[in-house]
Amino acid sequence: MPVKALSGANYFLTFIDDHLRKTWIYFLKNEDEVFCRFKEFKALVENLTGKKIKVLHSDNGGEYVDKDFIDYCAKEGIRREWTTPYNPKQNGVAEKKNMTIIEVARAVLYDQDTPKFLWAEACNTTVYVQNRTHHWALGKITLEKVFTGKTPEVSDFRIFGSLAYCRIPEEKRKKVDQIAEKGYLAGYSENARAYRIYLPRSRKVVVQRDVKFMEDRAFRRSRKMPSKEQSKEDP
Repeated sequence: MPVKALSGANYFLTFIDDHLRKTWIYFLKNEDEVFCRFKEFKALVENLTGKKIKVLHSDNGGEYVDKDFIDYCAKEGIRREWTTPYNPKQNGVAEKKNMTIIEVARAVLYDQDTPKFLWAEACNTTVYVQNRTHHWALGKITLEKVFTGKTPEVSDFRIFGSLAYCRIPEEKRKKVDQIAEKGYLAGYSENARAYRIYLPRSRKVVVQRDVKFMEDRAFRRSRKMPSKEQSKEDP
């Protein structure tokens, strides 16, 4: 990415279940972190499912053909599949998914006039939402339900970048201090039923549950765009 994320990340890495199309996304400062992230991902999904990763399909990027990476997969019994050089179509699932993530993230950042350094939060939110929606490969069922067996909760969805006020705990304020801090929705927590809120004053993202959203005050450039009917009437 041309702009560093708030966390300092320069890249994102995705792992996609070829059958379910469920996606996991990681953010990296350097490409040499790929092997470490794969081991982290492998431990997570194998623990959650009780099943082993059998095949890993990727392109021929240097981070994927690293000797330590290849030796590790051989030791774990994971068959490696690579695309032929300069033939991205052979890795179509990943190429299309990554392109979709970037396009959606760019759209929501622009629509809400959100700082570009929140691109990682936008990408993470995109994957979070896509995992909880339908996919043509599975029919009328969400990716998350197929993976976990549980219907995902989506009633908490809000407009990315919308104005939000986070309540400051009494333990962290005095009697005359403000009781809420202004921020903007930057996503959802994977580990708790809570929101990720960007606080511009401290330039950080926090996880909060007690949040008041002002979605009616969301900027949304798309509101200002003429509809198809209006466009037809324009001279």
